[in-house]
Amino acid sequence: MSRRQVRTWAGLSLADLRRRWGRETVAAYGKIDSTNAAAKDLAEAGAEVGSIVVCREQTAGRGRHDRHWHSPPDTGLYVSMIFRPDAPVLPPLASVLAGLGVISALDRRLHGVDPGLKWPNDLMVGDRKMGGVLAEASWSAAGPRFFVVGVGVNVKSMSGTMSPWLKKEATWIEERRPDTDLPEVADAVIEGLERWLYDPPSTLDSGVLDLLDEYDWLKNRRVRATLSDQEPALSGVAAGVAPDGALLFRPDRGALRRVTTASIEVETGGRS
Repeated sequence: MSRRQVRTWAGLSLADLRRRWGRETVAAYGKIDSTNAAAKDLAEAGAEVGSIVVCREQTAGRGRHDRHWHSPPDTGLYVSMIFRPDAPVLPPLASVLAGLGVISALDRRLHGVDPGLKWPNDLMVGDRKMGGVLAEASWSAAGPRFFVVGVGVNVKSMSGTMSPWLKKEATWIEERRPDTDLPEVADAVIEGLERWLYDPPSTLDSGVLDLLDEYDWLKNRRVRATLSDQEPALSGVAAGVAPDGALLFRPDRGALRRVTTASIEVETGGRS
């Protein structure tokens, strides 16, 4: 679809947003396919590190495995940023760093929300999903060219536009903090993305792992892990996150496994 930039977002002008977030490039759109797609195009055109894309509504917002992200107008934060690291950073490490940065910043700035991170990229409040992170890299023969990180956060109630399933599975910040506005959430998300992604580490050190342990929503929960299309789903316990960002999964039968990509479903019965 064609993309047309707008002059304001959430009641703020582009000049206001550039000053607020301290950067040269902020692109705001009304209704677009996805902020990650727009950010990729800007990166290909030479946009500088830290450039930001926001929009009012997405028609093709995505999560992992190309799952659709519900993005109705003016109810959520839909934002992407551009990064150009010197060294490669691969999923799930990029997703974990982005998600941990965002969750910890939201927790510091928005008291009472009490968010958690479900490996590798779901933002949780209680037992419902509040948002998600999607990191996508562009490569050349010489190495990484850039990567973009998109974040979607449910902020305002959208009960009138949600299916019964989504009402059961999703939550939004307004439930915990009714006076929260979109720019306030954006401030926290941008701060969180900037924490580690300008110069991402190759592994998570002990301090980051300790912080991750505080927000690890999945740890000690019984889960079913589908590791590939060729293997049956396995039941077991999520045992934390490894220094390279992989999930530590302890199946009911067999040794502890490192999981770098999988579909994880929490089993009825909660924690182990």
